[in-house]
Amino acid sequence: MQKLLMHPRFEQISYEDAGTGPAVVLLHGFPFSSSIFQGLIERLSGKYRTIAPDFPGAGSTSALLHPEDASMELLAELVKVILDQEKVEQCVLVGHSMGGYVAMAFADAYADRMKGLCLLHSTAYEDSEEKRQARVRSIQFIQTHGSELFLKQMVPGLFASHYVHAHPDEVNQIVKQSQRIPAEMLIAYYRAMMKRPDRSYLLRTLRIPIAFVFGKEDTSLLLDQALSMISLPGDSTVHVLEQTGHMSMIEHPRLARLLDYFIDYCEASLIG
Repeated sequence: MQKLLMHPRFEQISYEDAGTGPAVVLLHGFPFSSSIFQGLIERLSGKYRTIAPDFPGAGSTSALLHPEDASMELLAELVKVILDQEKVEQCVLVGHSMGGYVAMAFADAYADRMKGLCLLHSTAYEDSEEKRQARVRSIQFIQTHGSELFLKQMVPGLFASHYVHAHPDEVNQIVKQSQRIPAEMLIAYYRAMMKRPDRSYLLRTLRIPIAFVFGKEDTSLLLDQALSMISLPGDSTVHVLEQTGHMSMIEHPRLARLLDYFIDYCEASLIG
């Protein structure tokens, strides 16, 4: 069910909260909302308490009054506000794309609140110069042509090409949902992602299980760069999904089962 929380810093925060049991928190990426996890929430909430926040400007969460304040650290604070409100002491964090950057910022500040971490099509590294320049060009496109046209072109490219061809209506609906996010927040998130630091050192120091999920056809996160992270944690699991782009929560039906196994493992590791 959707919940609304009023907060002096964030104004209105919306989030999904379903199921009972050990807590798992799903952090959405750019340019989406918690609705991107609808299928996962339905599957996981039968066994786990599944919480999925909307970041500012997404879903029913208020856009930031000052978009230039956006940062991964601020979004991590929003996650903590929800956990405190719901009296969730610890959780497994699953961060998709930008949500993974937020998860790393959360781990930097609140590691004691985590039982496990899954980076879903995401990285602990900072942007390369090439990636920063690509984000700058995206900002310029939004400023010149508007966010609606930008998202119409950008979002389908996050899926494997065969999925777009097989499910055009579904992809188009996801494009329309993304177009609800204000242009100023899209730009603010791009700038926040460009400013985030390298947090790969946390993969070595966190004393929790860490999972990585990559898509073999992901053009947003190059596989050879992504795989360089997997040797850093002391306890890590990696899944490379065939015929999958950047959107395995939509593209790959096995993702819920993989996350189920991982959350169970995190719970067993805590007991052990």
